[in-house]
Formats: sequence, structure tokens, C-alpha cells
Amino acid sequence: MLRIRAIASAVPERTDFHGVQAAERNFGYGHLLFPSAASALPRGKGRLDEAESLRLMPGSPAALPVAEAKLSHADLALQAVAALREQIAAEELAAVSHIVVASASLNQRINESVAGRVQHALGLDDALPFAVGQSGTAGAYNALPLVDALVRLGGRVLLVATDKWLYPFFRAWGDLVAYGDGAAAMLLDGGEGGWGEIESHAVHYGEAIANPWALAPDRLASQLLPQALAAARAALDKARIRPSDIDCMLPAGFGPAFTARVADELGIAPERRMARAGSHLSNADPLLALMELRASLRPGQQATALLWDAALCGVSGAVVARISAAA
Repeated sequence: MLRIRAIASAVPERTDFHGVQAAERNFGYGHLLFPSAASALPRGKGRLDEAESLRLMPGSPAALPVAEAKLSHADLALQAVAALREQIAAEELAAVSHIVVASASLNQRINESVAGRVQHALGLDDALPFAVGQSGTAGAYNALPLVDALVRLGGRVLLVATDKWLYPFFRAWGDLVAYGDGAAAMLLDGGEGGWGEIESHAVHYGEAIANPWALAPDRLASQLLPQALAAARAALDKARIRPSDIDCMLPAGFGPAFTARVADELGIAPERRMARAGSHLSNADPLLALMELRASLRPGQQATALLWDAALCGVSGAVVARISAAA
């Protein structure tokens, strides 16, 4: 069982975003603008045409955390790690044996190792760094089997989840989901105390959604739904817990209509569904959701929560976690 020692975050200020693609361009992405890089681009081309904009534009401006141009997603990761250092005794961080970084977006500085920067910033010369990618925004969930195995071998693991979205990649799919920038860091081991524990985790590897930007958001939701349900049900089964025994469901930052569909299919009552802030914070989202849950608890209170996410690449993940209020 994974014990959560602490979680800290770095989330930029929210700003109104009314569009589909990320606005900020970066010189480090210049190679993506050449015809030879068409296979690496969303849709294989640059600007949206009018029909695509009408199909994918959110119904109203989304207030998204958007990092300023001078910050890369490695910088966001280091900010989250710095915040974690303020919560954790130096000797606890010094005992970290492995660093696992999960992200979906390319780093703004393409020649930079995010896991290596975290390792260097903490002075953890003997810690082994890992990078988990190719998981869409479900990377933190996809990292947990690795983290679990390392902890079972006696390790103490620092999990860092970080993303920043740059043009030409998409931030929004209508009212289904809009992705913001942010990072979070979580320290895990097999000891006692701390914030609580991850009672179970599950990852479902489905088929990647072909050409998702060609789908209307409601059609995309219909393809994401079975993925989310598969992961959530697997996590509940592993924890040997019924949906009715969950104190709260912490969905990823999808729109309320999709969140309600998942909860209805799982049989989780409306009063047990925790509202989120209105955007999906990419790979950092589940760690930030656990922080929100802890902040909502009264002194002495505990809560068992179900978290889930589904990514366009076909990966979905879920966690059942038991969290205690701050002392």
C-alpha cells in the first residue's frame, strides 16, 4: 500500500481563454512547423479552419491556469518541488531513492531532462530518475504501478507531474474539457502517518482515439466514457469497495455533463460528487484533486475518494485513496 507523505503544487494564475489551441509559440518548437514534422502535429497541420473552430470552441471563455512565457514545464516542476521542501523535513527528502516525472506536453526546452533537473535541484545524486510519457494526461496514473513496485522494494519515491501547453497543441475540446498548465509533487513510501494512503490504483489501456480533433465533443465523450469506466471499476474492485461506500468522487477536470455520465454509470450518488474548479490540470490533476480534498476536510475527518481520468491516447486511470484532514 502506498503511503502519501505530502503533496505540493505550482499552479499559475487563471486567465480567460477563449479558443482551441494554445496561444504561446516557442522557438524550441520551431522544428514542428516544417512539413517533415507533419506526423507530430495535431491534425498534421497548423491553423484551425472555420468549421473546426465552430465544432471545437468552448461555449464560453474558460478560466485556465496559463504559465507565462518565461516558464517551461520543468520550471513548474521545480516550483512544485520547492513547495514540497517547505512541508517535508530535509532528512525525509534526502531519503528519496527514485524520482518519477510524468508529463504529456513536450518541454519548452526540448534538450532538457525534467527528471534530471529535479534530481539536481534536490542534490539527490544517488536517486534514480525516471520519465513516464506517451500516456496523455493519465501519466500520473500510469506511473503508479512503477511507483508501487519501487516502494514494495523499500524505496521512497518522489512523483512529479507537470505540463505546459504550447501552440500548435490543443487546450480545449468544446465544453468537454479544457487543459491548463500546472505541476504537483507527491512523496510516497510504505511507512506510517502522512496524508493518507492509496488503497488501489488501476490503468486501462484501450485503443487510441483516431483523429480526435475531427470529432465533435459529444462524440469524443462517448468514446472516452468506456475508458473512464473501465479504470474506475478496476480500482474499486482492487480496493474491494462498492461505489456506495465512496465518500466522494474526484473526477478529472472534465465538464459537468461528462462527469455526471461517469458518476451515473458507476452508481455514485450526486451528493458524493465533489465539484472541481472547472479545468483539467493535465498530469498534475489527480495530485491537485487530493490536495483539494484534504483542504475540504474538517479536523479529525477522513474520506475515501475515487479519482479517475481518460486520455485521448487510449490510456485511462483511477485511484481509490483514503485521505486524512490536516492536524
